[in-house]
Amino acid sequence: MMKQDLIIEFMPYHEALLRAWKNGDYSMLTNSKASDYIKNILVSKARKRPSRRFFGEAYIATKTEMVEGWYSSFKWLTSKKWITGKGLEDEFERPFFEALMRHIGKDILKELQDRAKKIVENGIHKKPVAPDLWLIDKNGHFKFIESKLPGDVINRHQIAGLALIKKCLSAVKPVAVSIVTLYPENFDPKSLFSEFYNLA
Repeated sequence: MMKQDLIIEFMPYHEALLRAWKNGDYSMLTNSKASDYIKNILVSKARKRPSRRFFGEAYIATKTEMVEGWYSSFKWLTSKKWITGKGLEDEFERPFFEALMRHIGKDILKELQDRAKKIVENGIHKKPVAPDLWLIDKNGHFKFIESKLPGDVINRHQIAGLALIKKCLSAVKPVAVSIVTLYPENFDPKSLFSEFYNLA
């Protein structure tokens, strides 16, 4: 993936919102205009594992306009069940599968998975993984976003997943792929995340 294809963004957040999230207050998300799917799945996951986990995805979803929004961190880049539809859980996996079929289709998804297999065979040790969010705007354009909080690191298999999506899905719709790193207000993101500026 060429550098200009990967969008690197920084987004400030109120530390009070992160504290509330850690304490089980998800109103930031539930009162937002994010999709019902994102609200339901992220709150469900956060309740099972109370911590700062899923705060980044939730916060970005509250700040990004969407017509449809999906939590995308399933193994749909590599697992056959996302092509066959067999063995999916009803509550969250089935609706996501239906969105894949509606917007992307089985043939392009199969091509994407074939390319993912070749990447593994050619020396990337971990399978490419999908980013956290898949958002669709009012023009039908796709936005795929990997969320990072301070201290998080972007890994090669995450970059590979973003590159695959950009390459394969651009044939379907305009696609933007990005890493959005959150940081506390009043901090200089350049001092916190200098390694990202080397990618830009």
